[in-house]
Amino acid sequence: MLSRRKLIIGSAASATALLPAAKVLGANTAPYANGRPAPSERSFRSETIDSLIREVKGKIGDKKLAALFENCFPNTLDTTVQLGTLEGREDTFIITGDINAMWLRDSCAQVWPYLPYVKQDKDLRRLFRGLIHRHATSILVDPYANAFMRDPAAKSNLEWSLKDITEMKPGVAERKWEIDSLCYSVRLSYGYWKQTGDHSVFD
Repeated sequence: MLSRRKLIIGSAASATALLPAAKVLGANTAPYANGRPAPSERSFRSETIDSLIREVKGKIGDKKLAALFENCFPNTLDTTVQLGTLEGREDTFIITGDINAMWLRDSCAQVWPYLPYVKQDKDLRRLFRGLIHRHATSILVDPYANAFMRDPAAKSNLEWSLKDITEMKPGVAERKWEIDSLCYSVRLSYGYWKQTGDHSVFD
C-alpha cells in the first residue's frame, strides 16, 4: 500500500519534472516559446498539420493557450511515430508516451485528431495505412494482447508484464485482454476509409 510519505515525495518529484515544460508553456515567463523538437529531429513531418497549427495559433488570443496548442497538438507526430515496412507492407508503429511499446487503443487515439486531414496529405495517409496494417498484423499474432513490441520477434521488456501468468508470444508487450483494443482497431480502419474512400488497407 502506498504510504502518505511516498505519495508526497512522488508528487513533489512529478512537479519538479514538469517545471521545464511549464517554462516552455509560459508559466510566469514571456514570451511563450515553441518547445517542439527541431524539424530535423521530429519523427514525422506533415506540412498540412504545420500549416494548420500556424492558422489556429494565429486565431487564439491567449498567448499561453496558443503555445499550449502549438506544443501539444503535434506531439504524437513529433515524438512517437516510427515508419518502416513489415512483411512487405507499409508499417507505422506508434509508441505510447514514454513506454517503448504500442497499445492498440492508445495508438489509435493518439492519431485520431489528424484523421480529418488525411485526404489532403499523402504522408498522413501513409502513416494511417501503416498503422492499420500494424494493428491487423498484431491482432493476428494474439487477439488477446493489448500491447505489442515493434520487433515482432522480440520478447516483452515491460517489467510488470513479465510477471503475468499467461502465454506471452513473441512480439507481445502486454497480454491483458481489453475489448476496447479490438474496437479501436475497427474504429481506426473505418475512420480512415470514411475520410479517404481508400479500401486498399482491407487486404
